[in-house]
Amino acid sequence: MQRSYKPREGSNSIQQVETDQPSSAQLLELRSAVGALNASYALVGQAPPEPPTLRGRIGARLVKVVQRLLFWYTPQIVHFQYSTLKALESALKTLESAVRAIEGQTKSSRQLEAELLRERHDREGAASAAMTRTEALERRLEDLRLQSIPRMDREIARLRAQQTVQEQRVASLIQARTELLEPPGAALSQRLLQEELHDMDALYAALQDEFRGGREEIMERLSVYLPKLAETGIGSERMPILDVGCGRGEWIELLREHELQAAGIDLNRVSLAICRERGLAVTEAEAVGHLRSLPEASLGAVTAFHLIEHLAFQQMLDLLDAARRALKPGGVAIFETPNPNNIFVSSRNFYLDPTHRHPIPPLLGRFLAEARGFERVEILELHPVAQHADTSMGGDAAARLNECFYGPQDYAIIGWKA
Repeated sequence: MQRSYKPREGSNSIQQVETDQPSSAQLLELRSAVGALNASYALVGQAPPEPPTLRGRIGARLVKVVQRLLFWYTPQIVHFQYSTLKALESALKTLESAVRAIEGQTKSSRQLEAELLRERHDREGAASAAMTRTEALERRLEDLRLQSIPRMDREIARLRAQQTVQEQRVASLIQARTELLEPPGAALSQRLLQEELHDMDALYAALQDEFRGGREEIMERLSVYLPKLAETGIGSERMPILDVGCGRGEWIELLREHELQAAGIDLNRVSLAICRERGLAVTEAEAVGHLRSLPEASLGAVTAFHLIEHLAFQQMLDLLDAARRALKPGGVAIFETPNPNNIFVSSRNFYLDPTHRHPIPPLLGRFLAEARGFERVEILELHPVAQHADTSMGGDAAARLNECFYGPQDYAIIGWKA
């Protein structure tokens, strides 16, 4: 009898059908049994062959006598065997039909399950691809957010500072207009000339934001100088620090975080406004004039980051002299500037700032500092490029190539006052 089959969730339908289906060996065994039964059915009622011996002939006569005596029973045996044979043949045909039906069902089940597996695989692949695309878009959005927010913050701070400066300039121009009604004088001309010097403040602040680097990045770079100050106690109230050309004030903020006394001066009013918004002590002043105005031997350190490359030769000498005069014995001067030994710097990056005059080779920087009276002058090379040339071309050639193209991009002149 064919068993009914209902697939259950979590079961394997093909395995269940194959378990219930009779095997080919079982069907072959059943067919052999029916064939043997057919062969024995043909012999029912027939006498065995008569042997050629006396004993055999006597036995044959006895078989015939018994056969005549059972004439009424032999047809019943034949009929029973015939009926049994037909029933078995009919059952065999039914079983074979059932097997074919099960085989067809198994094949259909396999095809259906294969289609379901393909569909599931396609669905999972599509879902995975959609998830991957979604994650990629989310990562890209997050990257854009992380990139744009600091840039927007810098732009907002710069615009706010620019607004403050413009308001101050408007007030100054209104005052100048009032003074124009009076007889002209040298003081008015000088004042108008000074105002013209600040026409480019906002543009230069934007240029620094574009090419100088982020605030956190600059503060991390400047942290290399902190150990030199800590070694000598510079930054205390007795040995304060003055940052000349302080710009956006990263160095002063870093010193404040380490509880060191520091102030800054700059001429760019937009940069000064940004510093003041952060609560930093800054003053609008020209470097050499301000240093000369301070009491002699009143500072523990004079620092200037990316300033001396803006100066003419005589101005740079005046800055060195004024800094040494303002330093206390044991004080230090630090001047960081682009390194022209790096070819990319001297041929390209240096000119991203149009107010740069000329690069200063490290050997010249050391010589000038020593010539103006600084002692223990050292050159600290900084910020090498992470990328390097292929070293497979040979040790000396690769080393020279790395030195020229991928070496330190900046250096510092560090000199002490005896």
